[in-house]
This record gives sequence, C-alpha cells and structure tokens, in this order.
Amino acid sequence: PHLAAWMSKAEGLWNAHRRSDRLSFAGQLDYYGKLRAQLPPPPLRVVYCTSGTHMAAAIVTDDNAVIDTKLYWMAVEDVAEAHYLVAVLTSETTRRRFAPLQSRGQWGARDFHKVMWTLPIGEFDADYPLHADIAAAARHAETIAAEVPLKEGTYFVTARRQIRKALKDDGVAGEIDRLVEELLGRQ
Repeated sequence: PHLAAWMSKAEGLWNAHRRSDRLSFAGQLDYYGKLRAQLPPPPLRVVYCTSGTHMAAAIVTDDNAVIDTKLYWMAVEDVAEAHYLVAVLTSETTRRRFAPLQSRGQWGARDFHKVMWTLPIGEFDADYPLHADIAAAARHAETIAAEVPLKEGTYFVTARRQIRKALKDDGVAGEIDRLVEELLGRQ
C-alpha cells in the first residue's frame, strides 16, 4: 500500500543524486527492458541463480513475482519442461561440465550466468523417453526436497546443503546425474 510513496521518494533521491541526465529513474528500473520483458508475467517460469558454488534453480508459478538481477528466468510451456530444466541445471553432471568455463573467485568457480547453455542441452520433448525420465526424477526430487525439515531462519547455504544431502540419500540425485550424463553424452 505504500509503494507509490516509496517510489516517489526513490525517484526524488535518484534525480537529486544521479551523475548524468542519460538515465531516468524509470529507465534505471527497466534497464535494457528487463522489467518490461516480464510484464505480463508468463504463468510458468524457471529461474536460476547467476553465481554460487552450486547451481540453484526453481519453478515459479506466482504471476506476481518479478525476477531481479541475481536470477535469470525463462518461460516454459508446462510443468514437465520446468522439471526437466531444473534437473538438468542443478545436476552435478552439468556443474562438472561447465565448471571449467566459469570465472574463478576466492572459493573457486563462481559465476554461472549463461555458461551452461554452451552444453548440448536439448529443447524439451515430452515424447522423448530420456526427457520424460529426467522430468519424472525431478518431480520426485521436488517431493523429497519439500519434506526436508528446515527451521525458520536457516541460512540458505545450510538449507541447500541439507536438501542436497536428502536428495543424495534418497538416490534421486544420482539418478538425475546418470540421466543428465546420458543426455549430455559421456566424457
């Protein structure tokens, strides 16, 4: 309810402190059209992080969600395609394949951005058994992840570690890695 007042104040501060006349406040909010491209929001999106040690991806069904600069997003046709992409993006097999292409930081490979798209990840085809199997494994992984008991306020790195352990203990992480290795070809 107070967004209009906040935006007005933010615009006033922007105008008072900006260094040039090149970019208005609205132009900054919609830099390169990245905000406008999200409106109206697609009903189903996959998001993934721009950096980290381990890739994180999720399915977004909230049509009120606006994706910020630390995430990339893509519209998908259906939930099966979303599961397929999340499984491929977050698999250890994929991470190992694109790690040599990542920039390095104090803790090793850091930035994902779009390096994974250099891999031969095919467009989802629900009629292709391997794609369907990857999507089914991801659905199972989603169920396992949702059952991990996380205390409120758990640091996100800790939560993600606990979820990865649960997926490994269940065996679905290994199954996804095996399927993604088949998808990308053995190396």
